Amino acid sequence: MRAFRYVTLPLIMPGVIAGALMAFTLSIDDFVITFFTAGAGTVTLPLLIYSMIKISVTPEVNAVSTLLMLLTLVLIVIAARISPTLLRSAQES
Repeated sequence: MRAFRYVTLPLIMPGVIAGALMAFTLSIDDFVITFFTAGAGTVTLPLLIYSMIKISVTPEVNAVSTLLMLLTLVLIVIAARISPTLLRSAQES
């Protein structure tokens, strides 16, 4: 278990972070699958945004879009700061 924690995990962490960011970004973007697989009482964020846009583009839609872009940007910056640190600590040891 120590070998996984100190050797394997630091080596795979950039890939894990990149995969999580890609999954988050694609889940927001993948409206078609969400539209056809969501149940009758289920309202996901992509469906909510789509229903708001069908009427008109309101300030709420702009605010949600801005928040999603900022969240994605913050996650990318955090991943960029964490990954080099993990790689450097693995090389120094």
